[in-house]
Amino acid sequence: MKINSSQNWFLGLILIASVITAQSLYPHDDEVKIIGGEEHVQTPYGLMLRECVHNVPSGTYIQESEDGSIFLTNDEKNFAKRVQKSEKCQKADATRKLEQWIDNGGWDLPAKISLSKFEAFYYVPNTPRTTNDQWLYYFIGSQNNDGSGPSVSIIQPVLSYYKGWYFQSWNCCPDGQAFNSPSIFNITPHDEVYGSVEVKDSQVTIVSQNKLGEQSSLTVDRSGRNFTWIDATLETYSISNCTDYPKGRMTYSQMNVTLNNEIAAIPQWTDTFGPSECLGKTIIQDPQTISIYHNILLE
Repeated sequence: MKINSSQNWFLGLILIASVITAQSLYPHDDEVKIIGGEEHVQTPYGLMLRECVHNVPSGTYIQESEDGSIFLTNDEKNFAKRVQKSEKCQKADATRKLEQWIDNGGWDLPAKISLSKFEAFYYVPNTPRTTNDQWLYYFIGSQNNDGSGPSVSIIQPVLSYYKGWYFQSWNCCPDGQAFNSPSIFNITPHDEVYGSVEVKDSQVTIVSQNKLGEQSSLTVDRSGRNFTWIDATLETYSISNCTDYPKGRMTYSQMNVTLNNEIAAIPQWTDTFGPSECLGKTIIQDPQTISIYHNILLE
């Protein structure tokens, strides 16, 4: 069959659109910075070496091995990959220098108790009035702060703003490597989206879901980690002025926490950082509700 020029033009548009769509699933990959001759990308853990950040299909299982390599498998998507141990990534491990958490409520679980499940609805805030290549990351999450397992690991469903709202599941940083699932879009201000981290037997599942039920997830091998600290946080990068923040509130609500003894917990949240720039304030309303405000004066 002969294809005429108009058909070629149309097929070209489809190809371009598909490429744009594929790239947009991982927005950090669209903005590469060269630092010291090395490619870096922005993540919820700051700028990381691009080779240490891995974009994987939703539902991928992440398993560490004794030799330091990491196996990624997803039978449904016919995906399998081995990530070799990297001394470069280990040396640049992002969990050693997290500095941009500016608004946060945190809770250390009781001694000798670890997390079973932490879930919440996120109230999507207003879109910032200006776009200056800022990155905003809102998330609930958990860490193994008791020293269990081979290294610190952060599990989190992250509501992100970079030229638009999107939602991803992230795990950082076994052996200095970070893993993220595809972005979920169709998110607008004042939506309620759902995020959860669940520890079951030897695995952790991280779920990010929009109001339409579209979901993106990761499953991570525990590797002996006990998740003993939880948080509800705003983390920011490249803020130029106050209008780069949303005006008003972002709220984590219906935060339910279940411990590994199957008891529903009542978190004793602590405002870790106090007031932040641009009239930033964390309000702990009750054990199930934390709101983060910017650009409005609260009494």
